[in-house]
Amino acid sequence: MESAIRDAIRNLVLPGTTLNALDLLEYIQVDATKAFLVFKLPDAFETVDKAWEQSIQQACQQVCDLPIMITFNRHKTEQKVASGINGVRHVIAVASGKGGVGKSSVCLNLALAAKNLGFSVGVLDADIYGPSLPTMTDLFEKPEATADKKIIPHLKFGVKLMSMGFMVPKDAAVIWRGLMVQSAIGQMLGDVLWDVDDKPLDVLFIDLPPGTGDAQLTIAQKSNLSGTVIVSTSQELALIDARRAIKMFEKVNIPILGIVDNMSHFDCPGCGLSSHLFPENGVLDASRIHNIPLLGQIPIDIAFRQAADAGTPFLLEYPRHPISLIFAQIAQQVADAVLGATKAVAHG
Repeated sequence: MESAIRDAIRNLVLPGTTLNALDLLEYIQVDATKAFLVFKLPDAFETVDKAWEQSIQQACQQVCDLPIMITFNRHKTEQKVASGINGVRHVIAVASGKGGVGKSSVCLNLALAAKNLGFSVGVLDADIYGPSLPTMTDLFEKPEATADKKIIPHLKFGVKLMSMGFMVPKDAAVIWRGLMVQSAIGQMLGDVLWDVDDKPLDVLFIDLPPGTGDAQLTIAQKSNLSGTVIVSTSQELALIDARRAIKMFEKVNIPILGIVDNMSHFDCPGCGLSSHLFPENGVLDASRIHNIPLLGQIPIDIAFRQAADAGTPFLLEYPRHPISLIFAQIAQQVADAVLGATKAVAHG
């Protein structure tokens, strides 16, 4: 069905350009209830011509009898490019504002998808009280340090990794007040040798802790973020905090690269039907209201949860799974927004 839709819109040229609808298609998903398409708008376009949008709708309807949902994203072109962390070219935060929405799993698999595109990648788990990276990577050893007390990040799955969970016993409770948390975050930002092998990282993904307080602002300001990816479910309780995170990044002038709809639906393996355990379009509506791209919709899958618990990232265990392909699409959008010039220099 996806290929039929792509063929149907191939010759629909955007008025005033030489670009057709297929050139601008960023994301497509067809399930049992709908076909969902996301298009990017060229920089010169604030809105899209309604007649052209209707022509896309009609072309899709000719080859697909499901409801057609279409959204357009206008990409911001002003992006920060200089990282505030030594040995790192770009820093991208993955944030949710709220815990329990799968942000850490999204962060790690997004990092692996970026590595698959050819970038050198690291992940910093900045959640002091509830670090997830050790469990998701089955890695609990304390990292080595140099004579001048610089920390050498772990290397696993081809990705450099750092977490407070590597520094304390596996089941230890971190009971620290604010100043100690700030000190720990400062150490992870300033004292980790991401380029210990004399090869700077193209991108460091920082898994932000929940909330919009001092820890998040410290990371945002000291690391000179190139952008942030928001992760949420469509449950209103999660979206409330996601909106707060969006507003925080807007206030400190950090580009929001887009939002990921995690646990968007469940595809029943027995009957083949798709069910929405959360409201169907909550994240989609948020992306439209805040004018930020919807990067992708990740369904609920027991294998995705099992991979995180087992310490083997999903993308490595199931590289051709539809969820892995969604992560590849998300990574490509992030790369297009932030990393394209870096790849030309570092890997061209």
